[in-house]
Amino acid sequence: MAKYNEKELADTSKFLSFVLRHKPEAIGIVLDREGWADIDKLILCAQKAGKRLTRALLDT
Repeated sequence: MAKYNEKELADTSKFLSFVLRHKPEAIGIVLDREGWADIDKLILCAQKAGKRLTRALLDT
């Protein structure tokens, strides 16, 4: 299992909060009517935006 440092976890948390709560369009995702996003699309769009986001990091 990959290890992540506290800064990386905090930065990821802030990024996800920004994208999922305030600006999903910043990385090109669309939330459904209930505010959910497809995880694979979220990861792909985040990576295209230059963020190091993986399923393993989300599962941490």
